[in-house]
Amino acid sequence: MMAKPNHNGFTLIEILIVILILGILLGLVFLSTSYVFENQALKKATVDVELLKTSVEEYKVRHEAYPNCPNDICTPGECLFLSLAGFHNEDGNLQIPPYQPTLSPDLLDYDFNSFNPAQIPPVARNGKQGLLAWFAELLGKDVAFKDPWGNEYVYEFPREDGASGPRIYSLGPDGREGDGFDEDNIE
Repeated sequence: MMAKPNHNGFTLIEILIVILILGILLGLVFLSTSYVFENQALKKATVDVELLKTSVEEYKVRHEAYPNCPNDICTPGECLFLSLAGFHNEDGNLQIPPYQPTLSPDLLDYDFNSFNPAQIPPVARNGKQGLLAWFAELLGKDVAFKDPWGNEYVYEFPREDGASGPRIYSLGPDGREGDGFDEDNIE
């Protein structure tokens, strides 16, 4: 009578099945965590846009005009930032010393109480480019409000569609304007 061989190890098929099951489980974990992070980013962008809209409306109440840059010296994002930080006046010109900011102090990770306007260097007082460079160095960030995907929030005034008031929105995760089929802008 022949003795049965004693198998103490795993066969190649058993190892491959275990690896396949682990791969499927890791894929499910990755998909669920990326879904959660994407939803958090969408919620943050929605809240940021609403805070920016509220700040712009407060600016309008205080100065009887929406933030603007009539000579197109700065980008719309820079105009929005400088206006809400108090460095743009109602005519769109540089305002030194600045007005009181219309932003919540912690809006979008910028703390406008962290600097003293009296310490603005003379080079920053000579024009917007010097002021923008000083702000960028002081804050360690671009002088614009960024969405969770690293894109500038879009500020449009006057609006291209002819509607009244400004339009503020995020381009969403893909960073591009929606095309009607993939309208992922967050307004």
